[in-house]
Amino acid sequence: MCGVVLSLAWVSPLFSQEEDISTLKQKNAVLEAKVKELEARLKQCTEERNRQFSEDQGWQSKKNWRSLEVGMKETQVTKILGEPVKVIKGVKTFWYYPNLYGSYVSFDEKGSVSAWKEP
Repeated sequence: MCGVVLSLAWVSPLFSQEEDISTLKQKNAVLEAKVKELEARLKQCTEERNRQFSEDQGWQSKKNWRSLEVGMKETQVTKILGEPVKVIKGVKTFWYYPNLYGSYVSFDEKGSVSAWKEP
């Protein structure tokens, strides 16, 4: 009987180790999925940043500023220049873009472009 107890003592830790390994494998799979998700988000953010600061896109392009026209609506300006960094609303609305020269687009009370200052 002593031999049976001894062999059970050796088997019991193996079951515990197998359970621990199974639990660790499950946790590892969850963590790997989270890492993949975070990597995908990072890639998306990096691509968006690169698109936003591309020399031939948005407010950084003289060509885009020169395609503005009096009477354009806000949605049209957003498609051409991108989102402004600052908006001041009043009788007129001013959209400011990030540069040293104080570039902006102003809209009249109807929401149409009335003037702008390019970089």
